[in-house]
Amino acid sequence: MQGKATFRGHPVHLMLIPFPVAFWTGALLTDGAGVSSHDAFWFRMSAVLIAAGTVGAVVASVAGYVDYRTAAMSRRAHGVATGHMLWSLATLAVFALAWWLRATIYASRAGIAATIFGAALLFVAGYLGSELANRYRVGISDVSPPERDAIARRAKRRR
Repeated sequence: MQGKATFRGHPVHLMLIPFPVAFWTGALLTDGAGVSSHDAFWFRMSAVLIAAGTVGAVVASVAGYVDYRTAAMSRRAHGVATGHMLWSLATLAVFALAWWLRATIYASRAGIAATIFGAALLFVAGYLGSELANRYRVGISDVSPPERDAIARRAKRRR
């Protein structure tokens, strides 16, 4: 049940999402380090991580949307996919806000609050994405690339 956003048989969305997740989680942790140490370095690092995560999430969202539109899914899986997309877009919006709030004041209290809220949204979006991949097998090929290639070669010979 793979969508069309693949590279050599691998789903692009699943290859890209670890980056914004890691960057945004890192931003939460570096905010914690900044609050506890009062060192401005950590707040600057959070702003950089939020920016990188936001840019990465935009790219991953494009691949995710292609999969959403093209992957064969059951009605129940489609409902989970819709929820995953909406929670993910809300997460992206909150982290984009956090990036904007930190544009000039890295240790902005509102920016830190947005990061904490974004991390909570990220947890829900990630849970739903995990449900899609692990329970409903969306984005997962049940045939390995060598098997798929062998099937394609046999089909060509029959023509």
